[in-house]
Amino acid sequence: MLAQEILLRAKKCVFTNKSAGALSKIRGDGLDFCEIRPYEAGDDIRKINFSASGKTGELQTNIFNENKQINVVICIMLSGSLHFGSQRLKSELIAEIIALLSCSSIRQHNQTKLVFFNQKQQYEYQLKHTGDVLNMIEKILAWDLLTIQSNFKSLDDYLLQQAKSMVFIIGDFYQQFDFSRIAHKHQANALMVRDKLEESPRFAAELDLVSASDNVSIEANMNKQLALKFNQKLQQLDDQLINQCMIHGINIGKLYTHDDAFIRLSQLLH
Repeated sequence: MLAQEILLRAKKCVFTNKSAGALSKIRGDGLDFCEIRPYEAGDDIRKINFSASGKTGELQTNIFNENKQINVVICIMLSGSLHFGSQRLKSELIAEIIALLSCSSIRQHNQTKLVFFNQKQQYEYQLKHTGDVLNMIEKILAWDLLTIQSNFKSLDDYLLQQAKSMVFIIGDFYQQFDFSRIAHKHQANALMVRDKLEESPRFAAELDLVSASDNVSIEANMNKQLALKFNQKLQQLDDQLINQCMIHGINIGKLYTHDDAFIRLSQLLH
């Protein structure tokens, strides 16, 4: 029932909400070549054909027909840490993001693909209609995420083999990775899924902490000083990732488990 509710909410937002166009980053801006003609004032200088200009002795420009259909690849970085949430599980928020992005892409008649990555392999699915989207929502909700680790090397290798695409990389990004090669080929968006409690733990007790990725446990005396130190270290790592993405032209933003996913996505992708 939860999967169907998530899909119904997403369809209501994408197909009936007047502000659904705010998810504009999924709109195609691909171009098909049409002809070469003499350059005119106001033409985009980036489309000047210098080879033809050299042959004719005057500036020539390429003319294109708009092709609104593009390739959209939604990449989910699976990890054990997604099985956490004080408001709802991060995996549930990701299910809603999948629904919204997929429905929006399908609505715009894009070639839409969803890929799950973990440390062992990748799972690729073509999404052609909302029934496919429902299957993907059910899959992420049913996934046993404990002991799973993200594999960004596999993501890098996979995307370098794909045609130029609009790429959405979704996870909680607790691993550092160089996205420069991906950004060089694709129009990339990084969506960080987090819970406020994991960024700023508010415990004051001796705790047995168990890693969701490898089941390793440690004892910790959680107090305000330790919580602050953890928060500062995490913020430092997040700042490094955000700066790297900005350098390479990758759109990046956070969604929290208490957020309205549609509103937040609309803000990030506008």
